[in-house]
Amino acid sequence: MNALTPLDIFDPSSYPTRRDEEWKYSDLSRLLREAPERFAPVELDWDALPPQQADGNAVIVNGGFSQTPKILANLADRAHLTYISWGYPKAILGHQGEGHVRIEAGRKVCIFEVYDFGIAPEVHRECTYVGNTALHFYLEEGAHLIRIVILNEPAAAISIRRSTVETSPNSVFKQYVFSTGAKFQRFETHVRHAGHGAEVVLDGAYLLKDKRHFDMTTRVTHAEINGTTSQTIRGLVKDQATAVFQGRILVERGADGTDARMRHQALILNDGAHIRAKPELEIYADDVQCAHGNTIGALDEESLFFCQARGMDEATARGLLTHAFVLPVADGIEDEEIRGKVLEFLEGAGENFHAV
Repeated sequence: MNALTPLDIFDPSSYPTRRDEEWKYSDLSRLLREAPERFAPVELDWDALPPQQADGNAVIVNGGFSQTPKILANLADRAHLTYISWGYPKAILGHQGEGHVRIEAGRKVCIFEVYDFGIAPEVHRECTYVGNTALHFYLEEGAHLIRIVILNEPAAAISIRRSTVETSPNSVFKQYVFSTGAKFQRFETHVRHAGHGAEVVLDGAYLLKDKRHFDMTTRVTHAEINGTTSQTIRGLVKDQATAVFQGRILVERGADGTDARMRHQALILNDGAHIRAKPELEIYADDVQCAHGNTIGALDEESLFFCQARGMDEATARGLLTHAFVLPVADGIEDEEIRGKVLEFLEGAGENFHAV
């Protein structure tokens, strides 16, 4: 199993720095110079609660990820989990948590995760907290896990959301991540690919403005024969925002028949924005089909002219084209209701993205 780098936000000696290759473009120690005050998770006794409704809604406050397995046991195969981080202006509070989720053989589960915050909307820009959370997923043979994640966190937050995934033969893991960033936001996924018909999809989209920072790091290790991985990441950055994409696919010796493809596409809308992209393939097997690509550019002027020639003002045309750039990532979500909620989030994020 791919291990996560040990990180304890209450122990400054564990903070990674730019000297750590995995954190070269996201220097946590520079932003978090001292440990935050501990904000304990709100624990609920899920065993004592009645079974959840069929729509499968649950709220977890301040990193209580240890509750996740109990929640999922009571929910239907379609679960909506909202992880709330409480924050206060100028007070730096921190929480961290870890949870383990096992998907039984043959079971199909769809988890819709929303990472949000609790504070009055009129002061949300001043809301600050430090969140360090991890989920570990184990898929038994033939299990299907569809994971859709929305990262809707405030501009002042420091957020590290990490996960590991261990697949089994003929299992399917599909992940879709959508983010508007934060002061520091990292979403990290490590997958141990079992091959033998297993399928992994790691897609995502980000829209960053102001001085927000978003780091999407993925690591996939193909250890057995006949496994597939597909990854498409799309993003928009403007103002002084920074996006980081680190994607690495390792194909170990003997993992013949692997089909792994990775693609990152992004638009930089002005000179002050930054994108750090590092897609990697490391292959030690012969009979494989692997490819990776990275494209970073500006908005297409011909398309902009086309829209304006049909009566749109420049601002509307830019908004339409940039919004359309990230929308295809949501097309892979099979659940129509959840796809609708994701599109609603992207529409709201797009309006905010283009607001002055």
